[in-house]
Amino acid sequence: MLCIFSLSVLGQGEVDNQSKVLFSDDYSLHIGLNTNGIGLGFRYGKYVDYLHKTSYRIQFSTLRSPKEVRLNSSMGLLIYGKKNNVGVLQCMYGKRNEIFSKFDKNSVAIYWNYDGGLALGIEKPTYYHVMYPNGKDVIEPFDKTSYTKYGKASFVYGLNELKFVPGLIASTSAEFNFSRKNTTITSAEIGTNVQAFMRKLEIMCNDENSWYFVTLFFNLRFGKIKE
Repeated sequence: MLCIFSLSVLGQGEVDNQSKVLFSDDYSLHIGLNTNGIGLGFRYGKYVDYLHKTSYRIQFSTLRSPKEVRLNSSMGLLIYGKKNNVGVLQCMYGKRNEIFSKFDKNSVAIYWNYDGGLALGIEKPTYYHVMYPNGKDVIEPFDKTSYTKYGKASFVYGLNELKFVPGLIASTSAEFNFSRKNTTITSAEIGTNVQAFMRKLEIMCNDENSWYFVTLFFNLRFGKIKE
């Protein structure tokens, strides 16, 4: 009997004596990596009941083509044949369901997220340093001429030529909150999303661009739970 009782006590985690924050909204920021680039964003979670929240997200992520090849040049890295730098602004509404709650100190809360909304693709032309036969260095967008492209120009070139392509996004993810405090969010989010646009996003100067993208992502999230 004594042996069984001892094993039972050892099997439980250290009791968390912090006051529980049950009926609350939260705010958080994230920075993350995805299979097409990097991203950052903001989320507001609104209380529905003990295990459910409504979430509102606004985030921005870069979008690369799998056909990109980075080359070394005299002026740094160069992606030959890249027509536009592309980013996506995403505004989403969704649900966050708590699958496993934190009862013991140092335990992990697990959530499942569902989100969907609008995506806005933003194309900015990529400019290159081009050397012409007369030795003149010209900064211009990519074209298929044989003249030497020996470096990528400053990002500011093309900012007055932005094009916008509307679309839709749907996302699902698992989130693990391992914060030591009940009033803060320190979590890792792993998931996937699908984005579809009204036309192909012109990332490369070829016919291999796409109008839809399936992305895997990993976010680190930091935030505050209102008491």
